[in-house]
Amino acid sequence: MDLVQIRHFLALACRLNFTRAAADCNTTQPTLSRSIQRLEDVLGGPLVRRERSLTQLTELGRAMLPLLQSTHDAAEAVRTHAAAHRCVGGSAALRIGLAPSVPVCNFSALFMEVATRVRGFEMNLRRTRSPELVEAMLHGTLDLAVLPESEALPDRLNTWPLWQESVAVVLPEGHRLAAHEQVEAAELEGETLVEAEPPAACAFVPRGLASKYGLRLRAVHRGEEAEVGLLVALGLGIALVPAGTILPRGAVMRPLVAPAFDYRVLLCAVAGRPMNRAGRAFVKLARATLDGTRPPETLHEEQMERSMGMAANPLVLARPTVMWPANGSEHV
Repeated sequence: MDLVQIRHFLALACRLNFTRAAADCNTTQPTLSRSIQRLEDVLGGPLVRRERSLTQLTELGRAMLPLLQSTHDAAEAVRTHAAAHRCVGGSAALRIGLAPSVPVCNFSALFMEVATRVRGFEMNLRRTRSPELVEAMLHGTLDLAVLPESEALPDRLNTWPLWQESVAVVLPEGHRLAAHEQVEAAELEGETLVEAEPPAACAFVPRGLASKYGLRLRAVHRGEEAEVGLLVALGLGIALVPAGTILPRGAVMRPLVAPAFDYRVLLCAVAGRPMNRAGRAFVKLARATLDGTRPPETLHEEQMERSMGMAANPLVLARPTVMWPANGSEHV
């Protein structure tokens, strides 16, 4: 059975006349008759019955008609989709994952710019733990991920620094340290710690405080990374989190100093694996507009426009410049 046989049968079912059906299919009547016979051989019975000048569908023909019509329609849909895919130059789905400690709002301008510049752009955003994001990239279900460098990453990944994230202390409102503008590490001695479970981006800080400075924090309470702030707001303890973390009511954030801890946030992709148009555009924009040190919220809005060749920008002269053609599609 092939699509030509199906198309010939559908034309005959519509016309109920071999001559007219053959004309509709731009073929000869003998060719159409042989095509119908081959289809009947495959399906195991006659599909049409000739009655003098009339042609009628058999019971088998009537039963097969909707199924063969669906098969024909599905094949046409595949052909149409493939043509559209070729027309726009391939897939434009951005499959990107963010670790829980990475605020989505840091990328709002980048996402909007990619959506504006890449035809057929589709967003597929996933938020989960770093090990799961790495596994998804290695298995090909994610193209990119934004992860904290503080967690071990496999050698198979290409990484690009996006910004330097500092560590802050989350305190309940009314805590003895909440009135301070910043918190020195020594002031945390003996505090009850609310930890993210499984360990998150700032898990290295308590270990560093203990090994280098002899400070001990009692890790009593644990919860999902997204819930740590809520547990602090309930008064169960303090937490060490990325400075960009959004907090619930009842919790306040203060910078951790003396010593300060920080780590890099990385854009990651599997080395040597090709990316589609949306992925390539996002990587170019991210590397052009993020200087590897400051979080995105500290960058001026004009920097993104200037980094795309609209004006000179002394702050990003050392970074790659993204040049967009006038027709609005990305140049990669």
